[in-house]
Amino acid sequence: MALKQSFPVNDSSGRNPYVKLPMSTEVFISYAAKDRTRVLDLVERLRAAGVSVWIDQMGIEGATMWSQEIVAAIRSCKVLILAISENSAGSENVVKEVALASEGRKRILPVYLAQAEIPESMAYQLAGIQRIEFFEEQEDAALQAIIRALSKLGVNVADEASAAAAGASNIAAHGANHPTGKNETKGEAAVWLKVAAAVVGLAVLGMAGTFFFGSSTTTAPMPIALATLDTNRVVVLPFKVIGTSNETADMGDGLVSTLTSKLQPLQNLVVIAKESARKFKDSERSPREIGQALGTGTIVTGEIQTGSGNIQVNIQLINANTESLGWGSTFTKTKDEFLDMQNEIATKLASELKGGLDAAEAQQLAQKATNNAEAQAEYEAGRREWNRRNKDGFESAIKHFERAIELDPNYADPYVGLSNTYALLSIYNFASPGDSMPKSKQLAEKAMSINPNMGSAYTAIAFVQHQYDYEWEDAESNFKKGIELNPNNATGYHWHAISLLQTGQIERVYPAISKARELDPQSMIIKNDFATLCWLTEIEAYEREAKQLVNEALKIDPYFHPALRLKFFNFDNHDLGEGIKLFQRAREIYPNQPQMLLSLFELNWKIGNKQKALEYVVELLDKHKDTINRSLIAEFYFEMGKLEDGLRWLEKSAEIREPTLLRFANDGPRFKYLQKEPRFRELFKKINHPLYVD
Repeated sequence: MALKQSFPVNDSSGRNPYVKLPMSTEVFISYAAKDRTRVLDLVERLRAAGVSVWIDQMGIEGATMWSQEIVAAIRSCKVLILAISENSAGSENVVKEVALASEGRKRILPVYLAQAEIPESMAYQLAGIQRIEFFEEQEDAALQAIIRALSKLGVNVADEASAAAAGASNIAAHGANHPTGKNETKGEAAVWLKVAAAVVGLAVLGMAGTFFFGSSTTTAPMPIALATLDTNRVVVLPFKVIGTSNETADMGDGLVSTLTSKLQPLQNLVVIAKESARKFKDSERSPREIGQALGTGTIVTGEIQTGSGNIQVNIQLINANTESLGWGSTFTKTKDEFLDMQNEIATKLASELKGGLDAAEAQQLAQKATNNAEAQAEYEAGRREWNRRNKDGFESAIKHFERAIELDPNYADPYVGLSNTYALLSIYNFASPGDSMPKSKQLAEKAMSINPNMGSAYTAIAFVQHQYDYEWEDAESNFKKGIELNPNNATGYHWHAISLLQTGQIERVYPAISKARELDPQSMIIKNDFATLCWLTEIEAYEREAKQLVNEALKIDPYFHPALRLKFFNFDNHDLGEGIKLFQRAREIYPNQPQMLLSLFELNWKIGNKQKALEYVVELLDKHKDTINRSLIAEFYFEMGKLEDGLRWLEKSAEIREPTLLRFANDGPRFKYLQKEPRFRELFKKINHPLYVD
């Protein structure tokens, strides 16, 4: 659509009504510049029939920024007419316009100007849609078919034109789209559609749930008993990024993270974690399907485009129950103003979701976490690495968080990121607790000094207080404070649930871990820990749910160690030989995981292959002797039936305050026999554990 000029001409007032007032037009025409003459003929015919048409001829180059007027015109139209020819496939802006129409669930009417194949870049949107052939010397008949189609789609047409079209032949209208003059096998078509979908890169609304005009009124069957979703439950999906630069991709991650984090502290909204939202990036599932998967009634989606030093963000709300569009808007600023734009968008979005903001909420939303976009990008990269939950991921996360702090020492979020990373290093046997846990607490306190109302900082401090300091009451107080400040922080509920189980507060475990799962339903570690905590409650109904969740986690990653361990060690009726094969494969995929060696030892010991089992012990002590948890060695001895040696190593674990010690305090049926041992009880009494004090 390059090199266009404004059309139609200005009206008697000197204004161009179609540019200034796009709401007054019902039909948007998307076309390639080389087809201008044919398209203008169609426009004149439609206007003569009383159809209000918007067509752009403003001189928009393919490399420059899409004009806000085009975006507004597409959003306000009822129908987008796509003029198809061999020229359409080569027009980048035609592809964008069709994508935006699909995302906005606009009706699309394909009009062929000549024999042509469906452009690969638009095959997905046009599959199954009725087409009309506006061929040369057949324009009159084709016009009648177009008018009939537009009338059915709710477009206003002059009465005389509508009556004439109703009585005319329908020879110009054809059934579902297919490449004219060329046949394909079904397999070729399937591959072609997948390629086309990748080329277009549609956001989720364009992939499914869009109402198209077709020759049949039959629609795909929908699930009969779908739950009605709460529209106060919100997810911000990854925005579609127009452009391929890493900078643009970082902007997309930064914007979604900012919107999510700014919505999370607000009362009366349930906001899904960005980690779960990220699983639906470029998804082909419909808004209703995504809403059902995440339990959210409101979906926030959009796109980001950069060009000529500017950034444009288009944002849209969708009701997942009805797939109807709600509030939408376009924001444009320079790249240097991108962080200010994020705050502006977050404030407007929050106001729309809540129906207004009080003064405190408005002030909170106006605050920027950082003024450095590069620091924000480093923080987001660190969080992605942290969520991998392995040695390479933790090491990479530390580098990203430290770089973010270097760029902006007053940016609180990366201090919490570092705190969370150091807290998990010792639990995963990658560092000694004496080195990592005090550092974790210090970093969380630094974050709190920068932002005293940061809920995640309270959660980070509480985790150390519980797992390392054994300050049970202070930990409980800070867990509660963190949740109060940010009621949508999944990690806050997740880690609180672990602390509740370890201190024997079984009746409070399920509500807490359920809330974590509700807020981050696609998280593998939360799925796994939900299953673990359910199993440890020893309540039959929860145990059934635990098995289901382990299977869900393994569908996401068949070699996810915590889920494999839960399946083969805590649940019955599994082939241990098969388990050994899976753990060996998992170890190849995720090397440098000490707990893999523990699992392989235990499985081989159980099936009687004791020599092989002891080889894994030797390897573990050789490769990880500086960071291995003493409680892990105790577990080796307990598995071999050496009670006194196991208790001796648990005492060593208590001396250095290992976080992994606490799971023995209330570890369900597996180690329940230990709780009767006086030496074991005395160990936990010394650390003033609530379950063992007099």
